Amino acid sequence: MKKKADEIISENLKTIEELALSGLTEAEIASCLNMGYSTFRKVKKQNIALAAVLKKCANFKKDNLKSQIKEVEHSLFERAKGYDYEAIQNIKVKSSGYDKNGKKWEKEEVKSIPTKVHVPADINAAKFFLVNAAKKKWQDNPNKIDIDKENLKLRKQELKNKEW
Repeated sequence: MKKKADEIISENLKTIEELALSGLTEAEIASCLNMGYSTFRKVKKQNIALAAVLKKCANFKKDNLKSQIKEVEHSLFERAKGYDYEAIQNIKVKSSGYDKNGKKWEKEEVKSIPTKVHVPADINAAKFFLVNAAKKKWQDNPNKIDIDKENLKLRKQELKNKEW
């Protein structure tokens, strides 16, 4: 006997959650469950647990995207102004000497030395940041908006004159 769509969904809520979190659309999830998208939507309206799982996944993805955007914005800002970071530099050190018998010896060692590295400010990153963060002040052409408004008025006037 064939299972009903709501039974299939109830049995596979955990799988549906995993599929939704991995980025599949509702239509693709329905396809994975071997049911039509319209049936899936109909069951979603009736099944509170399914609606809650899908909403939870959507909210999680939205929050995750917001945090990723903040992280990238911070990285862009740091790149725009330049920054310093600590790095480990490996240096080969040679040492030599004489043993008790007067025989010369040489020894090579690799030493790790912490160094400070400076990454200079990136002009393109700074321009991109400023053009997007302070649009009015950092436009390529600050008078463009005023010129476009005047052109729009002139075009409207031309259309009115053509109607006569």
